[in-house]
This record gives sequence, C-alpha cells and structure tokens, in this order.
Amino acid sequence: MTGAISLPRASKPALFVLALAGYAVFAYWAAHSTLYIQGLVLVAAVFGMLAVSLDLVAGMVGLYSLGHAGLFAIGAYATTILYNDHHWNLFVILPVCLAGVGAVGLLLGAISLRVSGLYFAITTFVFTLVLTVFASDFKFTGGYGGLIGPIFPEFPSWLHWAGTSVTWACLIALLLATLVVLAIRVSPLYPVLLAIRDAEPFAAAAGAPTAAVRVGVFGLSAAIAGGAGWMFAFQGIVSPSQFSWQVSVNILVMVILGGINTTIGPILGAVFITVFPAQVNINPFWQEVLFGALFVAVIVAFPSGFVGLLRLVWRHALRRLGAGRARVERAVETPAAEAVVAPERVNGAAPAAPAIECHGIVFRYGSGPLVLNHVDFTVRRATIHGLIGPNGSGKSTLVDLISGRLRPVAGSIEIEGTPVDRQGVTTRVRHGVARTFQSAVLVDELSARQNVQVGLYTRVPRLGPRSLAWPVIPSARRDSRALRERVDESLSFVGARSWAPVRVSDVPHGIAQLTQLAAASAWGPRTLILDEPLAGLSPKEVEHAASILTKLKASGVSIVLIEHQPRFVFALCDEVTVLAAGEVVATGPAASVRENEQVREVYLGQ
Repeated sequence: MTGAISLPRASKPALFVLALAGYAVFAYWAAHSTLYIQGLVLVAAVFGMLAVSLDLVAGMVGLYSLGHAGLFAIGAYATTILYNDHHWNLFVILPVCLAGVGAVGLLLGAISLRVSGLYFAITTFVFTLVLTVFASDFKFTGGYGGLIGPIFPEFPSWLHWAGTSVTWACLIALLLATLVVLAIRVSPLYPVLLAIRDAEPFAAAAGAPTAAVRVGVFGLSAAIAGGAGWMFAFQGIVSPSQFSWQVSVNILVMVILGGINTTIGPILGAVFITVFPAQVNINPFWQEVLFGALFVAVIVAFPSGFVGLLRLVWRHALRRLGAGRARVERAVETPAAEAVVAPERVNGAAPAAPAIECHGIVFRYGSGPLVLNHVDFTVRRATIHGLIGPNGSGKSTLVDLISGRLRPVAGSIEIEGTPVDRQGVTTRVRHGVARTFQSAVLVDELSARQNVQVGLYTRVPRLGPRSLAWPVIPSARRDSRALRERVDESLSFVGARSWAPVRVSDVPHGIAQLTQLAAASAWGPRTLILDEPLAGLSPKEVEHAASILTKLKASGVSIVLIEHQPRFVFALCDEVTVLAAGEVVATGPAASVRENEQVREVYLGQ
C-alpha cells in the first residue's frame, strides 16, 4: 500500500502477544476496581462488541444496518427468559443465543438484501421498531417495565484472586469477537469482501457468490450482536427502552467516530460514547450537540475516524525520521523486465467442443427495443476471437450474456458443450470462464497484489468458515503462502510484479489494466473474455498487451476480445465477428472479414 507504514513481519507476533498481555492486565485491574468503574467497563465492553459487529458488515461489505439494536435485544431477552423462566445454564444459553440470533440475522439479511443502500437501512430500522413494540406489549417480556436479568456466577474459591467474574466474562467476550474479525481481516476472504463492497462485478467474475456472502457476513454480525445481548443481561434490568432505534444510531456513530473498517476504531468509539457522558457532567443538550459536531467533523475531515487521525500522526512522526519517505519510494519504482510464467490450466474440458457456442441469441432490456437479434457466435478453443462493431452494436451485452451477468430472452449458450444460458456468473466461472471489464473494476484501497488475490477466490477450499480462525489453522497458513506465490506469478506474467504492494488508486492506468488481466488469469481459466483491455493504453503498452494475449493463447486459453482498434484486432485475432445494430454482419477468419465490403462500410468507414 503506497505511503502506508508497516511493521516488519517478524515483529507483529511479538506486538500481538504484548497487546494480549496488556489487555489481561487491564482486565485484572478492572475486575478489582470499584463497582462504578466496573459498570463503565462492562457497558463499554458490551457496546464495543456491538460496534465491532456492525463494523463487520458496514466496513467490510457496505451494509449500514439500523437493526443491530433489535438483534441485541433478542440476545438479552432470550438470556433473561431462558434463565429466569426455564432455569437454563448461562453457559448453555450463550451458544443458543449466538446460533439463534445468527439465524435471525441470516433471515433478516436474506429479506433485506433484496434492496440495498438506504432501503436496506430502512428495512433493518423497521425491524428494530417492530421488535421494541413487540417487547413492550407482551407479559413474558415484562412489558415496559422489563425483566430483572440473571446474576453472573462468581468464580470458584480457588479463582477468587482474579476479581469479579462478570468483568472477565465481558472483556473475554469482547476480545474473542475482536479476534474473529481480525482473523477475517488477515484471511484471503477480506479482499473478496471489499470487492463485494466496492467492485461487485469483479468479485462475481472471480466466482464469489456475492449475495450469499453478504447474507453470511450479516448472520455472523448478528451472532456477535446476540453475544453482546447475552452480556448485557447481567447488568440489571432488560427493558424495551434500552433497545430503541436510537441505540442503533448510536452504534453507527461509534463505528464512524472510531474509524469504519478498522476493527479497533469502533471499540474506541464505543468507549468514548459510553464513558464520556459518565465522566464529564454536562447538559444533555450540549452533549448531543458535541457528539453531532464530532460526527460531522469526522465525516468531513477524517472519514477514517480516530484511528485515521492516529495513523496520520504516526506516519508524520515516522516521515520526520526518514522512514516513511523511503517506504514510498520503494513502492513506486519502475517495473523491471520480469519472467513470464503461463497461468495454470483447469483440466476437464471436452477436447472436441468449442469454447463458446451461442445460437439465436435474442435480448432486450425490459420492454425496450432489441439489443441483440438472433445472434450466432462461436469461439474455437485456444484461439483469439475478436468481437467488434460500432458503439451500441451489442458487443458488451453479448459478453455479459456469455459471462452470466444477463440472461437471454431467447436462444442458447453453451460453454464447452454444456448449456449454461439459465445459469449465473458463478456457474460460468466453474466452467472455466473469466472476464475483465471495459474500465478496470478493482478495489482502489487494496494493493495490486490483494486485487489479484480476489481472482483466486475459487482456489481456496472452505474459505468462509476457515477465515474465522485463519491465523491459527496450519493448512490456512500453507494456503496463504501458495496464494502469495500464485499472485506474484500472475503479476510477473503480465509484467507488473514490482507494483504488487502499491494501492490500485495510486498506479497508472496501464498497470490497473494489467492488474485486472492478472486477476482474471490467475486461477487458470480456459476461456478469457476481455472487454476493451487496450482502452487508454500507449502504443508501447498495446504491444506489451498483445504479447501477453499471444502467450495466453499458446497456453491453451480461448480469448474473446472486444476492441475498437481495427489494426490491432485484425493483426492479433484468429477469427473476428462484427456486430452492427445487434446483428451479425460478418464472422470468420480475420483476413476474410477484413476484406468484407459490408464490414469495411459499417465498421472501418471505407
């Protein structure tokens, strides 16, 4: 990451152990403090856990939920009712809360994610409103008066030296929730989540089931919120007023003030929002004004919150010592000539079948005019097939149909002899199809290496569940090394290896296009669809791209190439298909298509 200050790899485990030791010392101190201090710590821990859970979905997949207060309430009420009325063991209730609230989150996510953005926030907001009304109107929830929560059991006599047990329980729960989120951040799933958030077509083209991943992450976030409800039940009274929609808004404020998508930042925000009013006695009106002003200031001046401000101060201090500038200069040095390594192949294709066969494709958007009208399109294996035509001729629509982003109104699509016209993007990926987009669709805040890693999503078995404990799974560490090697091979293949650590937002346009090509070819597709990969490239970069495509074809990859540079297309492609107004004008060997009079008139302007 350009301009980022990173610590040596060997020092990170030592710092992690030091941080854990410091946390244990703090927990020991809190467990021996006054009841007032313990109360502040417990409330901060509960809301810290809630803020971590919301940051998981808001920061990593861009879902701004206002339903977390409702999920929080389910955990608290379930704990209280199961303990008071059914006499369940508290440590049996905890996994039940995690699983039950997580299941509610999966259901709410599956329903709410049919909409997005503001509508998603409103849907989850209504969920919280309905839940608080429900809790206020039924006897078994205690109505407006609420219920008296359970008392957390004390330590056995041989552990009395540790202090108050509930303090340890709450701080350990917060630590475990934080460690789970941190594990996701260091796993290969993290770049995929950011791609789903910022560049969904890119993530889908890599084979990630974007909707299912969003729902799964929301379910995990809900389970953590349910765990926070379990902790909250030990603090006295559980009543509807403690879970109102304002609580959901406050949790969101904690996340944004502390620093969205920073994991530690939301905890800092939660500590500030919960501890400040207790320690600084000011008029509630001016307190709200202060929080509102801070919120606006953070959004305008420091979108990354408290953590962003701390990082800025840290970078400035290191640059004064000369370390920061040296890091930046190393990150942006000119790429050197690198060895070309052909991507691995995915085996299992039927040798005799064409790579792609489209028959009688008809497509229109809604009730509009026809975009494609009975188009036949065949791509032979291990060839480069050009797809050209004037703007609006239907080229991008056709490749969207082939890659699964759209479905035809009529006609059939076969990939290596298998009908796929009614299947989605992830199915096409399983059939060995990869693609790039007209403008480089990448995650700007990630490095080139991390963006290419997104393309390897299908190469990591059981990535979702393993990411929850990624750093401590031996096979996961082996997979991380293998992924890094594969990513570096792919970047070397396209000639962009030295740009690997640089943020995509800081690389030249040509390097972004090469990064997109590296991500698409990294996992070894059998068919590669390239939508105007030469747009904005210099003549030297065009020549370099041509050499890459030639090497891909030599390795057995079938390539569909949309391009507006006739000289390049006819010189490089084995066959060419020309579209005009949604119909095929000509198709066949490049030389014969170039001499076609209708093509020269419609496309070449001759």
